[in-house]
Amino acid sequence: MSASALGALAVRMARRPLIGRKDVFVPAVIFTGEDGAVHARRFVGTVAGEVPYAELNSSHNGRDTQIRDLVERAAGEDGDLGAGVSGSLLPAPRFPLTQIILWALRHRDEQAALWENGEEAPDGSQRALDSAYREPLRQWSRGRTPVRSLSGRFEYAVRFLSAPSIGAAAVTVVLTEWLDTGGLVNVWILIGAVTSAFALAGLLAGFWSSGTFRYGWFARQPYIPRGRGEWLAGYVRRVAETEKGDPEIVERLLVNALLEDLRLAYSRGRPWPGWGRSGYAVLLIEDAGHGTVGRRFLTTLHKVLADTGRMAPLLVVAAADEWPADLCGGDHPTAVRVNPAASDMLKVYAEWRTRSAKVAPCPYLVIDTGMWRGDAGAVDMGRRRVIGRLRPVGYWLIAGTTVLAPLGFGAWTVLRTCEPGLSLLGGQCVGMSNATKNYDPALIPILNLINRENDLIPPSAKVFKVIYLGPLTTPSESGDPGTRVLSTASELVGIHARQVEFNERGQWRMRVEFANAGEDYRLAVEAAEAVAERAAEDRSIAAVIGLGWSRKSVQKAIGVLRGAQMPALTTTATADSLAEVDGERSGYFYRMAPPNSQQALVAAHWLGQGLPAAPGEKLDPNPKVGILRQDDAEELYSADLADSFKRKYVGESVVHDFRDSATLKREIRRACDDGVDVLFYTGRGELLAAVRQGWNDFCADEVVVLAGDEADTALAEVERDPQGHRVDLRFLALSNPAPHKQGVLGRYEEHVKRVLEGAQTDLRNSVPKGQERRAGNLMLPLSPAMLAHDAALAVTTALDGLLTGWAEGMDVRAGVQEHLRGLKVTGATGEIEFSAKREQHDALHRTVWLYSIFPKKPLEFEMSCAPTGSDANCTSSG
Repeated sequence: MSASALGALAVRMARRPLIGRKDVFVPAVIFTGEDGAVHARRFVGTVAGEVPYAELNSSHNGRDTQIRDLVERAAGEDGDLGAGVSGSLLPAPRFPLTQIILWALRHRDEQAALWENGEEAPDGSQRALDSAYREPLRQWSRGRTPVRSLSGRFEYAVRFLSAPSIGAAAVTVVLTEWLDTGGLVNVWILIGAVTSAFALAGLLAGFWSSGTFRYGWFARQPYIPRGRGEWLAGYVRRVAETEKGDPEIVERLLVNALLEDLRLAYSRGRPWPGWGRSGYAVLLIEDAGHGTVGRRFLTTLHKVLADTGRMAPLLVVAAADEWPADLCGGDHPTAVRVNPAASDMLKVYAEWRTRSAKVAPCPYLVIDTGMWRGDAGAVDMGRRRVIGRLRPVGYWLIAGTTVLAPLGFGAWTVLRTCEPGLSLLGGQCVGMSNATKNYDPALIPILNLINRENDLIPPSAKVFKVIYLGPLTTPSESGDPGTRVLSTASELVGIHARQVEFNERGQWRMRVEFANAGEDYRLAVEAAEAVAERAAEDRSIAAVIGLGWSRKSVQKAIGVLRGAQMPALTTTATADSLAEVDGERSGYFYRMAPPNSQQALVAAHWLGQGLPAAPGEKLDPNPKVGILRQDDAEELYSADLADSFKRKYVGESVVHDFRDSATLKREIRRACDDGVDVLFYTGRGELLAAVRQGWNDFCADEVVVLAGDEADTALAEVERDPQGHRVDLRFLALSNPAPHKQGVLGRYEEHVKRVLEGAQTDLRNSVPKGQERRAGNLMLPLSPAMLAHDAALAVTTALDGLLTGWAEGMDVRAGVQEHLRGLKVTGATGEIEFSAKREQHDALHRTVWLYSIFPKKPLEFEMSCAPTGSDANCTSSG
């Protein structure tokens, strides 16, 4: 037999099957002959450094040994099988069952020695005898706590933390979803759940370490079974005392405990290191000749395996001068023997496995080295890698997953920056989701109202969906999170008003979903892409409503929606160029508000008629106008309105560009120094305060301020204090800012007003700490609510047109698009009519409302205009 064949045979026997396969029966290999011990050592030398390994000799320190000494050397507290295998990446096997029996036997010997030296012995009662074991056992157990060692900590984490971690993840998810919370509250929920998981794991570890659980196996084994309810100290005392009268039964208990510890160490039923052990433990017994303790160990091992019927993850290699025929006793009439001189030992081993399949529980493979011809030579060490590195790595991945995956899932669910459907872009959660956690707190009340209405839709109802696309978040650094979303809140109120009214009608129901475009629509393209992606799979999405700012990001978003063939109805976006995408006007774009060209025409007409300068006073017709134009590469609104006005105004006008509040005040001073009679502000409403300050500082007594449709914040101040405000302003409005005075809301008035008032109260209540003084400024503008309501009304009216000829399988979105063209309906802002042309979908005959605000005076209606062509077509209040 060659050395390489000997090494290959050892590797084949010691190698454990892959995880998906059952463990095989491992034989006890006995080398006989004059050089049996030499060949046995060579045989195990191939695998000794790669698996848990121990050598058992018949003598130690010059004295004969017993089986307990062999077991102590193999699995005691300093036993070789319990030593870590270098490079295995796995904790060493643990032997708690074996070691407590060994401790009991040692403690009995120590007690006996003390009593012989004159120490007073117990009085003989069972309680007194047990007490001699109880406290020493407690102290010994404390020193053996698993978490005191690194491998024990791994065992602790894997065995006891996996189940609590699943519970912690479930608790965090359920609590955060139930409470609908976000931010720091979620952090504390997660900390509490994880802390509870570790506490529960510690409690479970304590129970397992107790005598009831960790050593419960003693009650199930056949040798000296532990009595029901028997104290552990009393049991180990009974085991120790049994050795005097029946040492063989204690030896069987000890060997059985060793095999049980090994079975647990190799267990595949739990995420323990058994998953990662690719090689069986190996015992080398150098002398198993007649009358030796090695022979007694083999006999006892054979008896235990025969009694229990279990396989052991243990490869026993022994050397004897001749085949011990009496080893099997009556269990096996003959051992399975092979020809040790055969050239192919791998084939011999395979034949042995086939022949021993029906022999149970522990046949032997006997190799007579006396039949070898010549020296087998050195063992081939080139194939000594038994434990593959991937298996222990895979074990740690599995073990880590059982603990970290639930906790990680819980943490991700609770602490994730954005809800599913949203992506973190520019510090904001952008995308499409009806979850409210990531949206501005001021919007959550109205969002919850809409979601509540969505939830009331019965499962049997036919549903179409409308997507609101608008700014639902403000960055955390924004100093005034409430006022930045007033128009958004107002638009949502209008959509909700129409949703409630429509859903009360019949079988079809309107569901509203949200797409966040980020602060000031800066991420409108990403929101539109999320809508387009969803729309590709969901044909029940009928239209998008919102897109209320005239800026380039909204223009690009309209292009994205055009590519998805999605009707997009804008609310307050007025730039004429907004629908022009890549030089082509979108046929899926519908504008609810009068465009800037019409506002400019009306403003020029008003100035030509004489702009009110004070109550009862007017400026001369066509005064000199300083146009304040916002210089922002991303903005379309201000330049579009200013340029359109300059083209239509017959009087003298000068454009003054500004970028921020500082340059705005500077340009106001220049305009006033230049002798203008009117300042026409065409910028965003957030800078109206700077306009008023600059006007007050430089030309309050001589110049009148005229503003476009961004005057909502000034209206809020007037509504809050009609008799004490200091606003002096003339402005254009997209809808009647005081419909309750004109009666134009009609049947929508009560519901819109009721929802507005409720949302406004919630808005004030959501003001962050330290900003309570600003709560009075949080007034929802009415125009966005009315326009959004009418946009939703247009969609539902188009759906009604589709349903008159409805048949199963018809496309809701295409039908709505078809019926929006040429649509006529009367809404909160008056008559809504879209052209039947495919490329021109601005609402026709829209009204522009002209109002004046004088200090300490209520809002004063001046005139309304429904421009057609070059005719302003205005009707004055008189």
